[in-house]
Amino acid sequence: MILKDLLKQPPASILIQDSYSVKGRPLFLSLIHNYSENGYTIRYFKYDSPLSSEKSEMEQFKFPWQTRILNKNQDNSIESCWSSDLADIGERLVVAIDSLSPVLMNWTVGELASGLRNLQKTTAVAVVALIHGDVHDKETLHALNYIFHCHLTVRKAQGRDVCSGVLRKGSGKLVDSEEYYSISDQWEIKDVEEVTESSANMVVHSLPKNAVPKSTFKLDLNAKEEEARSQVVLPYIRKQASSATSETSKGQIIYEAEAPDWDDEDPDDDLEI
Repeated sequence: MILKDLLKQPPASILIQDSYSVKGRPLFLSLIHNYSENGYTIRYFKYDSPLSSEKSEMEQFKFPWQTRILNKNQDNSIESCWSSDLADIGERLVVAIDSLSPVLMNWTVGELASGLRNLQKTTAVAVVALIHGDVHDKETLHALNYIFHCHLTVRKAQGRDVCSGVLRKGSGKLVDSEEYYSISDQWEIKDVEEVTESSANMVVHSLPKNAVPKSTFKLDLNAKEEEARSQVVLPYIRKQASSATSETSKGQIIYEAEAPDWDDEDPDDDLEI
């Protein structure tokens, strides 16, 4: 399972995609908290406007964090906005970016991708970033997947948090999985459980028998209509029934198929071949 492996292995470049309905920041903070507890230095860059509730949550962490505003007119390169704060830091470093969505308002996806690659090459760090998937087009999200080794998407299923992950290994092989998870008050990821096919189909089996898709047309039947439909005699049933009653008064033709007449002679004997 990808999520369990990420907690045990050294930090990898991870992109966490959320939406308006399901927030990915709890999973984002829990991952970087896990790396911080394992001795990695965290540099947290927050570009989303911080709310008062988020400030109280962030004060629980030991790593430094600050709110930044990226302005293309103030910097020659996007990586200079991050690398200037990463001087004299060892290799055990994780750069957390919350989130890339405001950054993409001032920079193109190509410039952002180039900046992230140069950042990883020059400082040998792992980048964990959050992005709001419902404010970007598919082409932008697809381009960012080439930069990060792991892409996690959070959603809800049966009232539980689900993380859909795709991990690209060093050999280039892609591994995917879907896992349930929960986050404790201490920002620990727990109850990680793989989403099996049987659990995914539980929603389908639990639907009522008369469940129909929403439509502008009336597709379901009331009790009176259900009863009337059950009393309808189909044409082929009526025909069979009338044939059965007339057998006693009329003759009947019975056809029995004969055995196939196979000719043992070679049909090509009269040909000069």
